[in-house]
Amino acid sequence: MMRNGVAAIFRRELSLAWAGGSGLFLPAAFFAGTIFLAPLGIGPEPRLLAASAPGLIFVALCLASLTTLERIFQADLEVGALDHHRLSGLSMELATLAKVAAHWLVSGLPIALLTPVAAVMMRAETVTLQSILPVFLGSITIFLWGGIGASLTAGLRRSGPLVALLILPLFVPVVIFGAEELNHVLTGQGFGAGLGLLAANSLAALAISPFAMSLALKLE
Repeated sequence: MMRNGVAAIFRRELSLAWAGGSGLFLPAAFFAGTIFLAPLGIGPEPRLLAASAPGLIFVALCLASLTTLERIFQADLEVGALDHHRLSGLSMELATLAKVAAHWLVSGLPIALLTPVAAVMMRAETVTLQSILPVFLGSITIFLWGGIGASLTAGLRRSGPLVALLILPLFVPVVIFGAEELNHVLTGQGFGAGLGLLAANSLAALAISPFAMSLALKLE
């Protein structure tokens, strides 16, 4: 029963994402636009672009995620869907996790898949599919931490700036470890210690965020 309920929420969120048009793809478009414009601002020097690529990719990932995070829980709170989940006995922790997972699948995963393209545009030395993994882990972590900010501000209109203020400090380890690891991959050194630290951050977010999101929504 519990598993079916969570699966139904996940499918509903994906259906709403597709039915709502391209709004949830805005993060990927923001990310692509940032990477496209960066060489115009930084300059055409290949070494400078390659050195800037890892940090710029992760900063663009963080900023792109902020474009839609505030909408994860707002609609359900307005129509009473969250109260329905709670009264039906469904675990709010699993329900919130399912919503964030669906949101990441539509908005976060495309950014990770665009990483090799971004690396080529930034003149990286070595471009392989391995470059997807650090951004993949980083995007999961960012959307999990971002879900906490979204749940804390679900009852507010135009809460985007507040969400950013609340969760940007949580993004700092992701940017540091992710950029370091991506730099290893793009310079042909393979995976380094940063990947383990990035994975640990992802596991910490997975362990903490469902309970934090559930508690925040109960207070709304």
